[in-house]
Parts: sequence; C-alpha cells; structure tokens
Amino acid sequence: MAMDQEANTSHEKDATAIQELETVKASGLAAHEYVSLTPEEAKFERCLVRKVDLLALPMISLMYFLASLDRADVSNAAVAGMSEQLTITSQQLSNCVAFFFIGYIVFQVPGLLFIRQIQPQNQLGLAMIVWGTMTTILCKAIDWQYIAVVRVFIGGAEAFLQAGPLYLTFWYKREELASRGSIIMAMMAIAGFMNGLIAYGIEKNMGDVHGWGSWRWIFLIEGVLTVGMAFVVRVILPPVPEKIRWFFSEKEKEIAIRRSRQAFNVPYSRLSANHLLLVLKDPKVWFYTFAYCMMNISLTAFSSFLPLIIKSFGYDSLKTQLFTVPVFICAGVSTLFIGFTSDRMKRRGILVILCFATAAVGWIILILSKSTELSYAGTFLVGAGTYPTVVLIQSWQNSNVIGYTKRAGALALLMVFGQSFALMTAEIFNDPPHYYQGKGLSFAGMALTALLTPIFMLYLKRENDKKDQLASSMEAQQQRLKSLEELCDAHPDFRYWI
Repeated sequence: MAMDQEANTSHEKDATAIQELETVKASGLAAHEYVSLTPEEAKFERCLVRKVDLLALPMISLMYFLASLDRADVSNAAVAGMSEQLTITSQQLSNCVAFFFIGYIVFQVPGLLFIRQIQPQNQLGLAMIVWGTMTTILCKAIDWQYIAVVRVFIGGAEAFLQAGPLYLTFWYKREELASRGSIIMAMMAIAGFMNGLIAYGIEKNMGDVHGWGSWRWIFLIEGVLTVGMAFVVRVILPPVPEKIRWFFSEKEKEIAIRRSRQAFNVPYSRLSANHLLLVLKDPKVWFYTFAYCMMNISLTAFSSFLPLIIKSFGYDSLKTQLFTVPVFICAGVSTLFIGFTSDRMKRRGILVILCFATAAVGWIILILSKSTELSYAGTFLVGAGTYPTVVLIQSWQNSNVIGYTKRAGALALLMVFGQSFALMTAEIFNDPPHYYQGKGLSFAGMALTALLTPIFMLYLKRENDKKDQLASSMEAQQQRLKSLEELCDAHPDFRYWI
C-alpha cells in the first residue's frame, strides 16, 4: 500500500512537472520561438509574405505617399504664388506649417493605442477621407489664418496614420521591419519629388484656369486624389492577423497568427495601464524618443522647407520645383538601401550613426557654403541621411520594445515628443533667405545623436550580458513561467538588437 501511494505521488509530481513545462511553453518565450517548417509549410509562408507584401504594404505605402503630398503642399503652394496673392509673410507661412503639428500631436496617443479596437482598415481609411477633404477646402483659402486652422484638422487626421509602423509589427518579424519600413519611407521621398513635379506641371499649365491661381489647383487635385484612394484602402487593407476574413485562406490565417507570435505579439491582446507606466520607466524608450526628436528637426526642415531652401540659391520658382526632384530620389534610394541592409545585418545602431553623421555634414555645408553647386549637393546629403533614420529608429524600437501596450505606448511617446520638435522647427524656420536658425538646429541635433548612439549601443550590450549571466538563476526560472505580454522585453530569454 505504501509503495502504491509513493508511486501515485511520484506520478502526480511528474504530471505537475509536465504541466508546468507546458505552461512555460505556452506562455513564455517558447510561444514566440521560431519553429522548424516542412518544405510545404515554408512554401505556404513565403506565399503569405508575398500576399501581405502585395496587399498591406502597398496600401500603407500609398497612405504615407498621399500624406506626404498633402503635408508638404503648403510650401509648394507658397512657391507657386500663394504667399504673394494672400500677402503671407514668412512668419505667417511658418505658422501655417506649424499648426499642422498641433492636431498631429494631440491625436497621436489614441491613434496608436486603439488601432486593434478600431481595426486598421477602418481607422486608416477614415483618416484619409478627413485629411483629404480638409486639403481640398484649402483651395478656397482667403488668408493665412484660414490655412492654419484647416491644417490643424489635417494634422489630427494624419496622426491616426502613424499607427502604420505598429501595424507592420502585427504582420512582419523583426528582421523584416526595416526593409518594409524603408519601402514606405521611400514612398514618402517619392511624394517629395512628385510634389515638385505636380507643382511644376500645375504652375506651368494651370495658372489662371477658371480664374484660379495655380496654387489653388495644387490643393484641390491632391485633396480629391486622397479622398478617392481612401475607399480603396478601406476595402483592400487587411485587419490584424487574427481577424482576417477575405483574401486569405484558413491555412494562411494560421500561418499569419504564428508569424505574429514570432514577432512577439499576442492575438486579442488588450491595453494594460501598468504597461504604459513601464514605458515611462524604460531608458531605451527615452533614447529612441530623443533620437526621433532630433531626426524630426532635420526631417521637418528638409521635407517642409526644401523648395524654399533651394529657391534661396537664386533659382526661379519653376526651376526650384524641378530641382527638388533629384534630391528626393536620392533620399528614397538611400532609404531602401539602408533599410534592407539593416535587416540583413540584423543591426540598427551602426547605420543610425552613419545616417545621422551624413545628414550633419549636409547641414553644415548648407550653413557655411557660398557656392550654389556645393549647397545643392548638401541637400542630397541631408536627404540621404535623414530619411533612413526614420525607419531605423522606429524599427529599432519596435524590435526591442515588445508587448502590445508597451510597444504602442512607446511609439506614442516617441511620436508626441518627436512631433513637438517638428512644431518647434516649423516655427523657427522664419529667417529667409538663408534660414540659419533652422539649419543650425538641424545640424546640432543630427551631430549630437551620432555622438550619443555608440553609448546607447554599449548600454544594450550590457543589458544583454546581464541577461546571459542571470539566465540560470532562480529568478529567471520563475520569470519564465510568465508570458512575454506580462514581462515584455524584460523577459530573461529576450535579447535586444544592437
């Protein structure tokens, strides 16, 4: 009898141990680990990724393309005669650019935190309709105050688009984020030179058509285009993987959910107030936010004021619109190259240093050079260095900050502070023709971040080393019983990308 009881006790202990092990596998890092695939499964996964690349990625890219068109059209309209016709001063024009960021900042947090609840296709499609409609009514502007107020609403709608990087993390693994992000950012660069071409074509061919100045046609055409494409996005853009219904088979849905787990997501996860507090306590998030703020100074100066910077070299308005084109092409090519290189290397930091330093060199040339040709070359360096940093910072943070609420909260913090610096930049770009204030601030931000990034890389390496040293400790074993959604990137088996 005693032997039977002992045997039963032994079986119970074994069962308990097995159950605990299964719990760890189900809720710990094992639930997010890569699994060995059969050739058939690997083929299915490749097909799924191609389908997402052909459905989700073009729609997100299209939205960013149109948002960039609508965001920068004030500068193009100013060059095309708006400032003269409405008697807008350089400070008032800066205010028109800056007011966009008021709405943009206010709606960043809800736009990021509620994308799962609203669903991406609903949130992003409606945002396009709103900002496209607001852009359209700018064609009836009568003074700078009219433009400034309308751009507050445009900024508020476009804020909901900034959930795009978070949306990508639902579908792509972290070694796929920078390359996909670079495609989206390249579309923003294409929007930059398309804006120049569109403005050039409109200014050359549509001046005084129906009694309108060419600058009014810029707003009307770009706004109507955005509203029309919003309905395409609403139909085609897939929701989060666990809620897909059409365009995907059940097998593909199963693979998509598994890949989403491998990207450190938990299906049907909900917001957690405690994890929002973790965001504020995480030094990593604050460095990414700082770097993003410095990047936004350069990006706002470049994307919003490039036509005015080039015009200050002495070119007429038509040549100015045309000369923006090669600069944005260079920025787009650089973004694609850096993004795909970063994913292949599985490294972010070294490329962040390279890009920030390149942009800093470009800005110092624009500050010091008296040569038209050298100054124009400086704009290429600024574009080639600035645009890739948007992708690198966002993908670096999304790779190293996990858990739905923490990742969304970290992105919200990054965006809110980043756009605040964009607002500041728009306000200080008010000293034509040389704009030394804005150029100087852009140089300082890019140079400082290039110098601080190596220190942050050493910090990440130290954190990884700590986890390696404590991997066998009792505390680490107890933490492994918890899920990644509970521990986020503090999980003992999670390692940071450097």
